[in-house]
Amino acid sequence: MASEKVPGLLFSSGDNHVSEVYAIMKEHSAEWEQLGEIKGFEYEPGYEYTIRISETNYLDHSMGEPAWTEYELMEVISKEKKISDDIPDNFIPDWFYTKYCTNIDTDFGYYIDAENKTVIEEDLSSNPMITFGGLHCYMDKNWTNWFLVNDKKEIGMLGFIKKENKESADFPEAYKNLKPDGTIIGTMEWTFIIGYDPEKEENAIKYDVFICNPSKSKSVGSESVPYFYKDFTQYYQEKYPEAGVKTVAVSHSIK
Repeated sequence: MASEKVPGLLFSSGDNHVSEVYAIMKEHSAEWEQLGEIKGFEYEPGYEYTIRISETNYLDHSMGEPAWTEYELMEVISKEKKISDDIPDNFIPDWFYTKYCTNIDTDFGYYIDAENKTVIEEDLSSNPMITFGGLHCYMDKNWTNWFLVNDKKEIGMLGFIKKENKESADFPEAYKNLKPDGTIIGTMEWTFIIGYDPEKEENAIKYDVFICNPSKSKSVGSESVPYFYKDFTQYYQEKYPEAGVKTVAVSHSIK
């Protein structure tokens, strides 16, 4: 068992969900595999383990295959402090992103009111806070987890989304120049927290969100969709004090 956990895809309660999993290498194997929960095992990061576990399959007779599998610790054979070699970046298959995730579009809308509009436009096109640094930003189908992923499906960053209601009256006036496509049915604030510790929001990214029923021309179903907005006015006033910045706002839709 490797000295650190990595993101993986588990199936429970009839659904796929992303979680941190153990990276294991079975006896007589040279390939890393993922494994979920192990009953009775107290894992300590930074140590590579050799353990013996039991495997119990619970059958679903209507399907003729295991409905779920439980693993339980039998023995810790060795525990060595070391960094494991060649651990995969993650165990999330490519099909998960295409079948079960929503992609936040890297093409964005913006509204600028500034004396020197050009310098702001040029910065927007290369600002990683807006372009995601050339990565793809995915959310799972329940909009509870997010992932920044490159073209090779290697994860650069991930975490969960905290959602709170927010009155539209508290949104910046600039958003009126970037109206979402559809009928607005709700307004919220979504916080994209890095990692899975709810107490750590130091580097979290916050978005004002319009929840909309899509217009007929672009609707692919009856489900509502989020549109993400962020006010960058203060950021660009401080970054380019000579540009005469009055307002900068950015909006993202989803693919």
